[in-house]
Amino acid sequence: MYGPPDTMQRLAKRFAYIFDDSIKPLPGTSKPEGRAHPVMAGKSFRVGDVDVMPVTVPHGPISVYGYRIGNLGYITDAKELPEEAVRAFRGVSVLVLNALFRTQHPTHLSVSEAVEAAQKVGARETWLTHLTHRTGHAELEAELPSGIAPAFDGLVVRVD
Repeated sequence: MYGPPDTMQRLAKRFAYIFDDSIKPLPGTSKPEGRAHPVMAGKSFRVGDVDVMPVTVPHGPISVYGYRIGNLGYITDAKELPEEAVRAFRGVSVLVLNALFRTQHPTHLSVSEAVEAAQKVGARETWLTHLTHRTGHAELEAELPSGIAPAFDGLVVRVD
């Protein structure tokens, strides 16, 4: 698990059993296992042979990370994309971006805000995620500009 240091600390405290190898699951059960890797915004890190850049984005009154992973921008919980974030993601070929409702929300991009943010980034293709059951897929797909579409279960995206 990769994220801001304070988030990693909260996870390790709240779910200590996940990170403690000495805690074994009872017979017939399982337990999640994880390793916390604190990372800092603006400082790239490697996972395998891939460089990952955490980028701070507002999520209402708090900040969270979006990630630039090579030519992929992955931002699934933002309220807005400040100009610094737009610059960090500019040049990606694929952008995954949250769009909760058609209406405004205090902590998530609306569909229209997501479209505007996607157009500023300028990716070849943008996939909207974090959509709710209130947003019909076919209806939304028909009204979105070229290159922006709602994501769906089973979607496979190739990234250069």
